[in-house]
Amino acid sequence: MNYPDITLTIVAVALYFLGLVVIAAEITFKRENLEKIWQVSVGCGIGFQTAALVARGILAQQVPLTDLFEYTLVFTWALALIFFLLFRKHFPKQASLVLLITITLLMGISFLYYTDPKGVTMPALRSFWLYVHVSLAALGETFFAIAFVTSIVDLVRWAKAKDGNLGELTYRAISMGFPLFTAGALVAGAIWAKKAWGSYWSWDPKEVLSLVVWLVYAAYLHARLVKGFKGRALAIISIVGFLLTLFTIFGSLILGGLHSYS
Repeated sequence: MNYPDITLTIVAVALYFLGLVVIAAEITFKRENLEKIWQVSVGCGIGFQTAALVARGILAQQVPLTDLFEYTLVFTWALALIFFLLFRKHFPKQASLVLLITITLLMGISFLYYTDPKGVTMPALRSFWLYVHVSLAALGETFFAIAFVTSIVDLVRWAKAKDGNLGELTYRAISMGFPLFTAGALVAGAIWAKKAWGSYWSWDPKEVLSLVVWLVYAAYLHARLVKGFKGRALAIISIVGFLLTLFTIFGSLILGGLHSYS
């Protein structure tokens, strides 16, 4: 059955893809007058993705945070929205392009895990603490994605013997994402696990991977604030952290465990 959530999501992906094509043309042909076109395209994409989330929630009769398709939809929506509202004016065009590529790829992958929004949901997934756990974790990972993009751009610039100048933006993004991820993935996640499975910690693969991600970003902040590290080393830690974040999100499908439904 063709539900409206999937149709609206496809339109959003098409608009994000149009935006990245236009910004790629702007960079390649040095056409400054294309900026408003890709910004309008991305803004419309956010609008359609918002509508897709609302439609999904109405169809499922719950907050759309209970499976991998919904999580990816929320994660990429938050990433696009935060970029558009907070970081768009501070990003060089190359960073905006990398971010739109990241959003488009993740949304494309999410279609592989699409589920019927009217399917049966286990009682443990209809919990206040689940919503707190997942929404805060997703928001924290959104800022990690921002830092990943700026780190990629800086590494490319260094490879071309140019100065990387996005380290401060990377630090700001991680410093915002880290407490959100801590509160959502670890604290609220443990509370929900206790209510759902009777234990705060079960050595589930996704729990362990989330802890590893937390340790990587804690190492980044320690290296920056205590050891005074700058430059390539911090950029590499940021990139490794987000790649581990992606593996944490999608790895449960391979590793199984208590989170195998998501």
